[in-house]
Amino acid sequence: MGATEFLPVLAKVDDAVARALASGYQVDVDAFELLLSLENRVNVVDMIDKVVQLKKSGETDGVDVISRSDIDALLSPEESIEDPRNLEDSIDMAKEGSEADLEIIGNLTEKLFPVEGADGFRLLFRSRLRKMLNIARQRPDSRNIRTISEVLDAQNRDVVKVAGLVMDKRIKQDRWELAIDDLSGLLRVRGTDNSIKAEVADVMLDQFVIMDVARVRGETAALKRIYHPDLPDRIPTTSKKNVYAVFLSDLHVGSKLFLLDAFERFTAWISGLSEDHGVVDRVRYVVIGGDAVDGAGIYPGQENDLQEPDIRKQYSNLAQLIEKIPKHIRIVIIPGNHDPVRQALPQPAIPRKYAEELYCMENVSMLSSPALLRLHGVKLLTFHGRSLDDVVAKIPGLSYSSPAAAMKLLLRARHLAPHYGGRVAMAPAEEDHLVIDEVPDIFHAGHVHTLDRTNYRGTLILNSGTWQGQTKFQANMGIVPTPGKVPIVNLATLDMLVKDFTKSSGDS
Repeated sequence: MGATEFLPVLAKVDDAVARALASGYQVDVDAFELLLSLENRVNVVDMIDKVVQLKKSGETDGVDVISRSDIDALLSPEESIEDPRNLEDSIDMAKEGSEADLEIIGNLTEKLFPVEGADGFRLLFRSRLRKMLNIARQRPDSRNIRTISEVLDAQNRDVVKVAGLVMDKRIKQDRWELAIDDLSGLLRVRGTDNSIKAEVADVMLDQFVIMDVARVRGETAALKRIYHPDLPDRIPTTSKKNVYAVFLSDLHVGSKLFLLDAFERFTAWISGLSEDHGVVDRVRYVVIGGDAVDGAGIYPGQENDLQEPDIRKQYSNLAQLIEKIPKHIRIVIIPGNHDPVRQALPQPAIPRKYAEELYCMENVSMLSSPALLRLHGVKLLTFHGRSLDDVVAKIPGLSYSSPAAAMKLLLRARHLAPHYGGRVAMAPAEEDHLVIDEVPDIFHAGHVHTLDRTNYRGTLILNSGTWQGQTKFQANMGIVPTPGKVPIVNLATLDMLVKDFTKSSGDS
């Protein structure tokens, strides 16, 4: 099959993949390849529906990934196919995919200039407020935002729109109260409406919110409605060519629990030593979202958990591993809380003195966390995700098992770490670089060691899991990681496939 024939076929198979995702199931790479080969011979959507029905009924395994074997089991002998795509055709399609097209829009490494003391934090929050007001006024319903001083001075009791940073939040059984500040004054809002109470529960301290308020008395008002800055409804930008990006995070090289065998299966796969040429030949990007190594001195007693205690050797070992990735694939690496950079957000790139070998690799870019990129025109916001600890701790109903829901709240807040004074430190500075000024097509994070994804208003939200087995800390906290499962995103459609490298060759 030539490249020109591939695009319409993929579009039809995407319907089957979308049906699977809507039912709560991922489609792994091998199954995707088989669907491509079957599209003109069977109804692939009906086939996916049957697989889902069998999984939910318990007649097959209940795992939430559809594998090639799940589809093979439904095929008649005449429908069965051994190799869904031959190597020669895959090479033709790889040529169609062309070279990587990586544009670095935002790398903060050279822009982080801390301002010490209270002045630094004062400037930081003024920057946050200014940026968030600019974002809020882009909403069609929020162009007439009043300052708090204007609301307090008004003589009438009409409903008006105000906005500010949340200074206080109190929720009781029969009522709730918020206090917001916009530099012109402090306004307290109260209410008893249960529908609004649920919205108030999703708000974090120091987050920017927009409110409709009425009946101002003194410094107190009644809240009629509350809004997040939020993302606009939009159609995402996608690549004009079918190229793939692979997302990794939390490798923890140097840890005794690093899954070396699984990672070597991954590098063999991405090097083309498998039958997945229809996808592999189109991979142009690998994004590593922090904690690439386990570090040293991160927590008391860590030396007992390390296979390699020397931080420089950890990076050297990492370089030897990713050097096996073909040179036509661009690799992006950002830091996490286990890397030797400042813990306060945002974080600069990993210093060259620790990772010289990585800096010498022509296809590797060492960037800050967060970093904003374009991959074949698709806008990617990649961020390690340390602030997810605060989101999960502060917002009811969230958990480490479903990090995409917490990431969605960050997008709605248009800020990567809204809460100040929690588990995550923020560096005082003149500008708040954690505001999500530009809407991403893909929002990628790691940190929580759990593979998860969702879509929100045109943005693919993706947490890429880990390559480290369950730690004692995670076991004590009831956190079950999903190691060795790689999300692979088609930049032409933003559909995601999952490849499990914890299983031996030939398994899926």
